[in-house]
This record gives sequence, C-alpha cells and structure tokens, in this order.
Amino acid sequence: MKRFAFFCAVAFAFCACSDSPPKADDRLVAAFVEMRVAEQIYGGDSPTARLARLDVLKKYGYTREEYLRAANKVLDDDKLWLPFQAAVSDRIDSLLGIPKIVPVQKKGKK
Repeated sequence: MKRFAFFCAVAFAFCACSDSPPKADDRLVAAFVEMRVAEQIYGGDSPTARLARLDVLKKYGYTREEYLRAANKVLDDDKLWLPFQAAVSDRIDSLLGIPKIVPVQKKGKK
C-alpha cells in the first residue's frame, strides 16, 4: 500500500510539473474569431462594426474590459499564445468546412 501511495505521489508530481502547453480557452477562441470576422466584414471603426463587436461580447459573456484583459494575457505569454493560435486556426478551419488533418499511422504501429 505504501508503494502505491508513493507511486501516486510521484505520478502526480510528474504530471503537475510537465511542460505540456496549457489548453486554449474555447470561449475566448470563439469570441476572438468572431471579433476578427466582424472587423473584416464591417471594418474597424464603423458604427456597425462596434455594434457587431458588442453582440459578440454579449454572446460570449464578456465585458469589453474582460475580453481585452483575457486577450492581452494570451498575447503577452508565449506559453499561452501557441495553443491559442492553433485553436484559432482550427476554429477558422471548422467554420470554413476544412476537415482537420488526422495523421495516418503506419501498419503495425500503435
């Protein structure tokens, strides 16, 4: 029993200290993509663009300040940026109907 407890403690410590990148916040990714789409469709400063951005913020439950704080946190941290960028790319591809590429495994390998 002591070995099991020791093994669990070591496994937990190993997992907690791993360098795996954090998962991107799906809500922020979706809001970010829709904000960029609104900007592309309506321009940056038009009244329609402002209304579209407010609708996006409301849809995803952000205030302007919360959204900017969350986006800036990601943009300022390299460890957060790469997973976020990949998630944004995946989100855009899914909206465009581009299938996600799944690596093919060679026969006999698992």
